[in-house]
Amino acid sequence: MNVYEMVAKREDTPAVALGFFDGFHIGHKKLFEVLNANANGKKKVVFTFKNHPDNLLGFDTKYILTNEERLEFFRNYGIDDVYFIEFNKKIMQMDKDRFIEEILIDKLNVSVVVVGYDFTFGYMAEGDSRYLCEKLYQFGRKCIVIDPVMYQEHIVSSTLIRRLILEGNIKLANCMLGFHFFISGTVKRGNRLGKKMGFPTINIKFDKEKIVPKKGVYVTNTIIDDKRYLSITNVGTNPTVSASENIKIETHVLGVDKDMYGKRVKIEFIDFVREEKKFSNIDELKNQITQDVEYVKALFCKASI
Repeated sequence: MNVYEMVAKREDTPAVALGFFDGFHIGHKKLFEVLNANANGKKKVVFTFKNHPDNLLGFDTKYILTNEERLEFFRNYGIDDVYFIEFNKKIMQMDKDRFIEEILIDKLNVSVVVVGYDFTFGYMAEGDSRYLCEKLYQFGRKCIVIDPVMYQEHIVSSTLIRRLILEGNIKLANCMLGFHFFISGTVKRGNRLGKKMGFPTINIKFDKEKIVPKKGVYVTNTIIDDKRYLSITNVGTNPTVSASENIKIETHVLGVDKDMYGKRVKIEFIDFVREEKKFSNIDELKNQITQDVEYVKALFCKASI
């Protein structure tokens, strides 16, 4: 898969998906399935942005997937080329017709474009999927709009999934994603307090642009060297033993007690267990961790029967 940071004129006529695709949720998967079905042997291309457009408007939108993780999802869906463009003021102020004519027609030379029902583009988001299709048809190009994908009674969207993650509703977020929400990072040195209490933990250094679930304790899977282990993870500041406000991700991997400093690991969030709590002393904290671990073990055994 080729990744480009600028758009040059193409001689071929690719099938192109437009969107940010944060989360690569079940709605995005449907879009890429339609793209694959309508490529008809042509190159499959994604035009997207490195940075979320909201952040140029002063918002602090965290990502469900980092840029590297999005690229991996694109690769897994057989995408040939990705245009990974910086969303800047020039792009933001581009007229909707200029975007169609200069980017999609003159440079990308699209044969077919696939977008979601809520796709917008151009200055002040004045262009929508309907307008895009009308204009592309005038140029003799095909346009396909993907209808909303529903889960239960909700329209699946990255915005909704972010909210669910922030609320700790990991199970519903995972259903809409179609995979377990995860955070990857490199294991760093901790204070080794967990090991002293009999529950060694790994602490990871993670991408600060990645969204982090609500503070609390979670049932997780931890993937180490391509092996998946049942684990329990605390997201928060560890208020019983620390006055820092920095969010930490600390994971106790069941049945694993070895030095993993410097390893790259992935933590998949399965379900919310409880809120983070400040305990009166270390013994109270240790007792609660013991209960948490037994709860996770019981869940695992129940699921295995």
